[in-house]
Amino acid sequence: MNVLEKDRELAEKLVNFGALCLLQARLELVHDHFDEAEKWAEEFLRCKRDLDELIKRKQEHDKLVQVVEMMKARGVDIAIVIRKGNE
Repeated sequence: MNVLEKDRELAEKLVNFGALCLLQARLELVHDHFDEAEKWAEEFLRCKRDLDELIKRKQEHDKLVQVVEMMKARGVDIAIVIRKGNE
């Protein structure tokens, strides 16, 4: 899963709970409990949105790492840039 290491445990919980939500939604649907099925489907979508946010955070982090590497390759001292930005 493409998430930050610190987010991995949460991402795994979201995936597992999302799978459970889909199973429960299907079960409710089979038993003609359409409102309950919809609630479980909405819960799955919430899990997916949260997981998408974790993936987006990792993508943004990766972009920042690329920028830092590019600046280092061009001889820019990142420590000076960081200090200057915090003043």
